[in-house]
Amino acid sequence: MTKSRELLRKLRRLGATIDPDRGKGGHIRVVRGEQYTYVPTGSGDIKRGTTLGILKDLGLTPDDLR
Repeated sequence: MTKSRELLRKLRRLGATIDPDRGKGGHIRVVRGEQYTYVPTGSGDIKRGTTLGILKDLGLTPDDLR
């Protein structure tokens, strides 16, 4: 499991941009090229399935986070 802040930091290193003005409630929009997804924010862990879905939406693999 990954913390939201940690995931966002790794996504930025992979070329994603954060658009905090887009999204609702506890989510923010993350854009990478033509692809985008919404990442939950907060102090809790993001579950593995959610993390994998975020990576898939952005055209990344779990190995890209290492």
